[in-house]
Amino acid sequence: MLTVLQKHYQIQNRVRVTALFLLALILAITLTPLAPTTAYPVTSAEKQAEADELMRQIDALQTEINDVTKRLEDATAAQNNALALMEDAKQREEAAAERTSELQRQLGDRVVEAYRNGSVSYLEVIFGAKSFTDFLISWDMINRLNAYDAQLTSESKEMRLEAEAAHQLYAEQERIAAEKRSEIEELKAELEQKSASMAAELERMNEEIAELIAKEEAEAEAARLAAAAAAAAESNGWLEPEVIVGMGGFVHPCPGAMISSSFGWRSFDNAFHKGIDLAAPTGTPILATQGGTVIISGYGGGAGNWVVIAHGNGIVTMYMHASAIYVSVGESVYAGEVIAAVGSTGNSTGPHLHFQIEINGSAVDPYPFIY
Repeated sequence: MLTVLQKHYQIQNRVRVTALFLLALILAITLTPLAPTTAYPVTSAEKQAEADELMRQIDALQTEINDVTKRLEDATAAQNNALALMEDAKQREEAAAERTSELQRQLGDRVVEAYRNGSVSYLEVIFGAKSFTDFLISWDMINRLNAYDAQLTSESKEMRLEAEAAHQLYAEQERIAAEKRSEIEELKAELEQKSASMAAELERMNEEIAELIAKEEAEAEAARLAAAAAAAAESNGWLEPEVIVGMGGFVHPCPGAMISSSFGWRSFDNAFHKGIDLAAPTGTPILATQGGTVIISGYGGGAGNWVVIAHGNGIVTMYMHASAIYVSVGESVYAGEVIAAVGSTGNSTGPHLHFQIEINGSAVDPYPFIY
């Protein structure tokens, strides 16, 4: 038959655990995604598929940019080639003019000048000759000068015309090449801008995927907690643990558990065991043995997930290897309150509770306090 104190603990425990159950349900409802109001994906998998498709588009766009870059290089080479040919044509034109001047100087100052000024006529040659031989020589010189000058003039004219035509042709080619190069540059700039925009969109998608994954994990955890709470309630499990007070006046931290390792020296590892190990299935409730204040709550290396409670008068209790912790540092707890669940975290070979009592910093055998 339960004592008044035990009934009081049970009622308080029911209230607390019921509150935890309702909190888990509220959390599950809160994190449940609302029906999507847009056509956008609402799961990380769907968003990832969309991101993969965008990545494919970016890759295709980059291939196009590579092609345009090659076309730009070809257009630049064509423009540079046309400019080089224009320079060559200009040099040929200048060379033709220089050659014309040089050949004209070779005709002789007197005869060329006379021929060009029209001061020498055939009559002057005929009547100025002192002999028939002198006449023939003069006559032949005039004919040669006329023919050479005509040839020189024709050659110079042809070279100039050819150089000018080449210059005009290559100038037109340079203009076309420059226009094409400018057009390709604009296309490349447009593609690069589009690629940068898509890359920014992909980065935004990756951030959204990370958020969706975190949300889904939170939803899964909330669902797990709600399912565990519902299962426990249905099986009348940890929601109403039996509070057993030992001969030492301490509530048993894990009612129904078996002692798997006692306090003191152990032969198998030649180490001093500062508490007792209470073997129980994972998830079995762990109770605070006395009222007090939580001073440690979290992961403690070899202790795994653990809770430490200060009870005053130098008494401290420790609860190690938990699978879950239900209290926070600074929280006040009462004797028999569910503070954690049995697990196998830290240095542990199986699910159990390592329960330890220290008085003024020294570990004592917990057995007399709880049995």
